[in-house]
Amino acid sequence: MENVQAGQRTDEDTIAPRRRGLSRAASLGFHPFLFAAASVLGLGASNLREVYFTDVAPALAAVLALALVLFVAFGAVLRTFGAKAALLASIAIVAGLYYAELVDAANRYLGLGLSPVAMLPFMLAALGLLVAAGAWLRADLTPANAVLNCIALAVLIPPAWSVASNAWTLGGGSSLAAEAPDELTHTAGIASPGAGMAGARQRPDIYYFIFDRYGSQSVLADHYGFDNSGMTDFLEENGFYVASESRANYLKTAHSLASTFHMDYLDFLKEDPRSETGAWHPIYDMVKDHRVGHFLKSQDYRFIQIGAWWAPTQASPLADENHRFGFTEFDNRYLGKTIVPAMLDAVAPESTVARRLQWDNGQCQRVPKQIEKVKEIARRDGPTFTFVHILVPHDPYVFTSDGRCLRPEEMRKRKQPEAYIEQVRYANSLIRDFVPALLEEDGPKPVIIIQADEGPFPKRYRGGNRSWHEATRDELDIKTGILNAFYFPDGDYGDLDPGITSVNTFRVVFDKYFGTKLGRLPDRVYAFPDIFQIYDFHEITDDLPPPRPGT
Repeated sequence: MENVQAGQRTDEDTIAPRRRGLSRAASLGFHPFLFAAASVLGLGASNLREVYFTDVAPALAAVLALALVLFVAFGAVLRTFGAKAALLASIAIVAGLYYAELVDAANRYLGLGLSPVAMLPFMLAALGLLVAAGAWLRADLTPANAVLNCIALAVLIPPAWSVASNAWTLGGGSSLAAEAPDELTHTAGIASPGAGMAGARQRPDIYYFIFDRYGSQSVLADHYGFDNSGMTDFLEENGFYVASESRANYLKTAHSLASTFHMDYLDFLKEDPRSETGAWHPIYDMVKDHRVGHFLKSQDYRFIQIGAWWAPTQASPLADENHRFGFTEFDNRYLGKTIVPAMLDAVAPESTVARRLQWDNGQCQRVPKQIEKVKEIARRDGPTFTFVHILVPHDPYVFTSDGRCLRPEEMRKRKQPEAYIEQVRYANSLIRDFVPALLEEDGPKPVIIIQADEGPFPKRYRGGNRSWHEATRDELDIKTGILNAFYFPDGDYGDLDPGITSVNTFRVVFDKYFGTKLGRLPDRVYAFPDIFQIYDFHEITDDLPPPRPGT
């Protein structure tokens, strides 16, 4: 072999640094962070039609921080922040964040049939053995580290791409929300806050309650055999007008609330490019950021939102205050897949966090606090607009009529009609509680609207995705008949009638109390085929039963 002259570089001289660079890259512990991110983005990617990136971001930040803490902790114990620390961190990440999937796999392939809590000791023992073995291992883990980096990337890239491309495609809110204040002001002929009737006297507080899936008195009587006249009598005795023939304008909460807050029908959504994907975002944008809120804020109202577990009403970017009393819907679903609920159920099953993580118990925690917050707001100086979304009598059917929270075994024994009526009774008790509290406060009386967004699901529609084109007249009656009651301080209900629908709710209120000239729209009801064709509206007003005699 010939000698190499001084100053000349061989191929090995060039390749060796590259090999060392690749070796250093392979030794870097990316995979704990990649596995952690994939666990969050995987759930986001499976719910692209409904989830915003802002729903995903807090959980994503939290798990990346957790991965960092684990990596640093293992590195500190091992006194080296290399491949071994990364390996141990990934073992802990996978065991903790993919716990539900691991339990399902163990039950399926080993035939164990254990609950997540019962599986916990075995999983923790296996985790301890793996961590101990990894810490004791003296082999070079650089190749294994490189393989884990590749595996983690393969797990992460598909959901990350789906979430990122979806956020890009659907990014940006509805332009209607941004243009709403000027458009409404122009239509209403209002130039400044305090104009119209509201400027001449104390502006009333406005409370807007949605009791989700609360059927009308006739629906409850005809289809559930339940006489709800005691509730309607209570409301009328307290000065309310009960629109006995009222119907929802649409068959789902999102559509109904979007229409009510927009004070118009939703046909124009077909023109939104995002609607072609079947995504819910255009409708959700209108629930979160809407004409009603913009207008009232322009009139110097403080907007307070008391949300439910359902993501679109948990918080509004328009509200001055948001109160949700629990985890966000995405965080609750995500945490339910991790080891956290099993550990809390094993160690502190009665703790507040443990009960909030249980889907049913979380509802028991939330609803009473919503009512207490309403009472607290009533004691403030106004003017305030308070929107309260109460997911009762909506399932889960966790309440007895007196508000006791049922145990899981009790819930399983109840059939749907009985469970639904029990929650109607509970809703009635809530109404009987807050109505006097609002009306007995000193000062001007408020405007109170107690309304449902939709009726209960007919039996054939409680599971699956059956087309509403197949619905009978009775089924449409059940789904569209709603509770709708108004309290106006002056007791003048000349602008209302038994068949008023929710699209006209704030048109009437604003014309009466702010001197607007919006007028009422024709009361119409629309359906769409199913949850994958949510913008293909067809009118069903003439397919519904006619008004009852005497209404």
